[in-house]
Amino acid sequence: MKKKVIIGMDAGSVMVSCVEVDLDGTILHSEYRAHGGKPAETLIDILSKTDLSAAAGAAATNSTMDVLDGVKKYDNRLSVIASAKHYFPDMEAVLNVGGEKFFLTSFNEDGSYRSLKSNTSCAAGTGGFLDQQATRLNLAGSAELSKKALSNTGDIPKIASRCSVFAKTDIIHSQQEGYSMEEICDGLCLGLANNIADTLLESDAEYSNIVFCGGVAKNRAVVEHL
Repeated sequence: MKKKVIIGMDAGSVMVSCVEVDLDGTILHSEYRAHGGKPAETLIDILSKTDLSAAAGAAATNSTMDVLDGVKKYDNRLSVIASAKHYFPDMEAVLNVGGEKFFLTSFNEDGSYRSLKSNTSCAAGTGGFLDQQATRLNLAGSAELSKKALSNTGDIPKIASRCSVFAKTDIIHSQQEGYSMEEICDGLCLGLANNIADTLLESDAEYSNIVFCGGVAKNRAVVEHL
């Protein structure tokens, strides 16, 4: 008899995620892939390599398009919070930074909801911003940008992260002033980290146990600056 699984799906502004878990919640397989503006086609391609006959059920976030029948939908933020609480029951806050959206949800000592802060509808200063700047710098993507930023041992130029137009001007000025590619990449990552902190973090609050998730959590340069 085939082992029954549950399939979970999420399509964001940049990436598509698909996971198979057993009925106890153990992750059996997962895939995380950039969709290049074609989230439905990317998700269908991932599912085409999945044994759907073993599925006891399927669930998806609200941002995910309908590609399978009978899929139950869940709010994106509630999905992130439920997952964080499952894996890190003692956490005090969840910081999620994706390609267009980021938010910070904090909890009281008893684990109950305390507050939520998020960015505006503008995608500037998010993961998509770094993808855009990587293209501008002729890099393969934000992963290469992060790698170069981590290798920086020099100064860090000040680069605006709230507006891609200002960022372009700052990058050009930094290049003219002789900053290296590594230093410029580090400046972009620092700018993004500052934007996240300025938007979401309260100056008098202490967060000793934060779960950082979303695509930008894979960027070690941004993580270290935060």
